[in-house]
Amino acid sequence: MFERFTDDSRRVIEIAQEEAVLMQHGHIGTEHLLVGLATEPEVVALGLDRERARGEVVKTVGLGEHHPKSRHIPFTAAAKEAMQTALREAMGLGHRQIRPGHLLLAVLKQRDGVARRVLVAAGAVPSELRATIIERLQATPASAETPGAQYEFVTTALGRALLGDFGAPDVDAQLLLAILRSGGPVAAWLSERGVTEDGVRRLL
Repeated sequence: MFERFTDDSRRVIEIAQEEAVLMQHGHIGTEHLLVGLATEPEVVALGLDRERARGEVVKTVGLGEHHPKSRHIPFTAAAKEAMQTALREAMGLGHRQIRPGHLLLAVLKQRDGVARRVLVAAGAVPSELRATIIERLQATPASAETPGAQYEFVTTALGRALLGDFGAPDVDAQLLLAILRSGGPVAAWLSERGVTEDGVRRLL
């Protein structure tokens, strides 16, 4: 699941696990991911360092009574969905690796999620926060990540299609983006007919 995560994103997951243990929760939810994201510039700007973020989470959901014997704590459905959404966010921005910023976009997208509630309570305006995160993420081009991005974009998008998501607007758009970035003859054919990356992104 985490092969596409950058080292910083893996650290977010590790912190989320640590926080779930500290809060005696028997699961890792978006609220724990948020504490792991407390070093992200946009979160820091809201005054939510790790300690305060933890305090806000406890204030919202309380402490648990679970005493895990190991750190192998399951993710909630919402947390799993957030990680899948982070991949879609990364692909939509032309990135093949999932950075902490993509995870932040993902938890922000969950309207009923605890993480989003904590962010809003701290003064975040979701639409403005999203725009700020995207602007920062776009400042680092996909080419600066690792080699082989074009191949993996295409194979990932095709893999999603073969797994049954083909036909969903966001997946179709991601597939088109992957093809356009491949630079091959199909990309050229699409470009000649006015299909651009900016135009496809508006479908996401």
